[in-house]
Amino acid sequence: MAIYFNFVPGFNLPPYWLNHPIAIPGKENGEFDNPSEYLGNLYQDSVRIKWDDESEWWTLPLDPVVSITGKNIIVRRNVLKVDNTIENRRGSIKEIWSQDDYEINIAGVLIGDSDLPENDLRQLRKYCESRKVILVESKLFSIFKITQLAVEDYSLPFTKGIENQMYTIKAYSDDMFDLLVKEETR
Repeated sequence: MAIYFNFVPGFNLPPYWLNHPIAIPGKENGEFDNPSEYLGNLYQDSVRIKWDDESEWWTLPLDPVVSITGKNIIVRRNVLKVDNTIENRRGSIKEIWSQDDYEINIAGVLIGDSDLPENDLRQLRKYCESRKVILVESKLFSIFKITQLAVEDYSLPFTKGIENQMYTIKAYSDDMFDLLVKEETR
């Protein structure tokens, strides 16, 4: 036997996770023993963003939930490995190992006073649709030495309540590289 309750309070509430911080294992002073254990996990923290040519940072409202995923790039070669002195060997030969970009997901909610939070939405759209690298600051990003993001996609899913708008951003970490190296002549 199942009992179902259908309770409608008559007003809109922000998402559940907004008022309930996500518990993060670790030290109370904010230091982490092993940063790799936070890869792929949710972490709620304040995130500040800006462009290189801007002087002021914009803090994403209400401490969004951030997830970082890391990956190694391994080039595998399958070759015939027969050795008469011992049994045949199995597996592949790993030639090159390098680290891929970090994949970053940021999810949050924008809340207006009594109407759609237009100013915050315009600001978020400006950063997400730019074709520039975005500078970022956050405790979690500093652990992984992430200072720049390139936004791949973003979404504004349906959110109940005209004053609420959820958002998600998928981005990749970006580092500065010297692609052209000039050789000095003597």
